[in-house]
Amino acid sequence: MRYILLITITVLIFCSGSFVEAELTAQEVVIVVNSSSPESVRLGRLYARARGVPDDQVIRVETSLAEAISRVKYNRQIQGPVRESVNRLISAGKNIRCIVTVYGIPLRINPVRPKDVKDYEIQHKKWELEEKEQDLEKLKIRLKGGKGVSGLDKQISDLKKEIQKVRFDFQKLSGHHAIAAVDSELALINAGEYSLEGYMQNPEYIPFRGKIPGDVKKVFMVSRIDAPTVKLAEGLFMTAIEVEKTGLKGKLYLDARGLKGEGPYAAFDKDIRRTADSLRSSRLEVILDDKHTLFAAGEAPDAALYCGWYSLAKYKDAFEWSKGAVGYHAASAEARTLHDPAGGHWVKKMLEDGVIASIGPVSEPYLHAFPPPSLFFPLLMSGQYTLAEVFTMSNPFLSWRMILVGDPLYNPYKKNPALNISGAPAPPK
Repeated sequence: MRYILLITITVLIFCSGSFVEAELTAQEVVIVVNSSSPESVRLGRLYARARGVPDDQVIRVETSLAEAISRVKYNRQIQGPVRESVNRLISAGKNIRCIVTVYGIPLRINPVRPKDVKDYEIQHKKWELEEKEQDLEKLKIRLKGGKGVSGLDKQISDLKKEIQKVRFDFQKLSGHHAIAAVDSELALINAGEYSLEGYMQNPEYIPFRGKIPGDVKKVFMVSRIDAPTVKLAEGLFMTAIEVEKTGLKGKLYLDARGLKGEGPYAAFDKDIRRTADSLRSSRLEVILDDKHTLFAAGEAPDAALYCGWYSLAKYKDAFEWSKGAVGYHAASAEARTLHDPAGGHWVKKMLEDGVIASIGPVSEPYLHAFPPPSLFFPLLMSGQYTLAEVFTMSNPFLSWRMILVGDPLYNPYKKNPALNISGAPAPPK
């Protein structure tokens, strides 16, 4: 898929209209807890008390404790009750703008096979994919052997393109394109009817504002208070409240791969470098690694902010995280699990190591679905928006796979902005 052209810091600062102060408050938040889990209920209540969310804005649902849920159960057990409760609060005159899911609420919604697809169609496409992948391995072996390799590079390249298309067709037949994050679907509970196949462009994403046809009635900000343990999940907001008193201190680490040329990978890599160049005049020390390898152990002390890529489900412990740190790693499924003890996914491991806010996908989102660092970090460092507002304005797609883990009200630079900007976009409505 084509990588979306990212906006630069210059556009963000000077072309977005008059600054409007961030307005998300505890009164505009609802908290969704799982009544099947006493820990979920207790944690939700604790967060409500810590941030001053009214008691009647803690919504109980009864659902599975597993991290994955079927679409049917999601609709009946989560979407329906949350929509009903939120609309009841809105009818009572409350301005609800943000939904917070809590430890115990499932992460992702499983595939939904299209009704008109037959079993044999899926099986045949699977066999075709397996055959082509086997052919590719044979060609690679021949290339490595060095005999009769004339023209093999082109054959391999062409076959990779064929495999990509067959894999796409297989995923479509098997319903893979309907996999979504629970949180991403909750953002659209009042959006009306929309297709579940693939993603929907987020009308609050700054480059899309005013450019998306259609009538999306309402987009809710969504964030998740969740972690490998309840204690760590509690620390997300307790630490956030503490850090806000004095501000987040530390350095910004950006890990590019030194890629050049065209294509989505090179474009994302370029955006990381663009972010570093744009923010060198900020109050943070910016560390850019432009080598193909990632930061190594001990190379990232005093880390307050981080963005890098690409180490799939293999967290690299190169960091000494500042208290209140925020960071994300762009890879295919880094929020697939938050609770599996054996999981090496970046969101889980970063939370265990001390990060209190992160972003990641519950399944393959494609690279252009990640918040561009050139947008996410300036918004956050300005101190003018809460974490949920920053994510909502920098997240390209909804009904998709990206989630935000952290206290939605966290604003680590409100007291001491790390970046002064003369104009900024209005926060999500």
